[in-house]
Amino acid sequence: MIRNTLLQLPARGPLFRLNIPQAHFRRYLSSTSSFTPLTRETFISPDYVKIATTKSTMFTTSPEGVVEVPLLDSIKETGNIPQGYSIDFVLDPSRVVRLLAKQKITTVEQIPPAALEELKETINAPENLNIIPTSIYEMKQAIEAQSDAELDE
Repeated sequence: MIRNTLLQLPARGPLFRLNIPQAHFRRYLSSTSSFTPLTRETFISPDYVKIATTKSTMFTTSPEGVVEVPLLDSIKETGNIPQGYSIDFVLDPSRVVRLLAKQKITTVEQIPPAALEELKETINAPENLNIIPTSIYEMKQAIEAQSDAELDE
């Protein structure tokens, strides 16, 4: 009997599902002598800034709160994120790493190459990247860290 590991990751729209036969893990584990640990950086494309700066909108703060506004032409032209802004992953790769670790998936070799690429594509998709004020980004990171700590208790 082949047992499957099902990973459901929250994303915009339907859940992203990764269904990997456990036999695949054994094949990868027995075929390699060195292992690459899964980290947040495993899933981040070198082009993520370029991808984020090709979007048509970004977020900023106003008296009404956080608002979506057209992306500044200077950002589109230079491809640089202005000081005081950060790129936010709606589905943060660190959460993916954490969810995989809970299922005892801790190395790159445990994930089939096609599934790893699909995860990377989902994480680096334009709809998963937002340019937001760094203060909002830092608040989100703190809230997620607190939430993760509470789940671990």
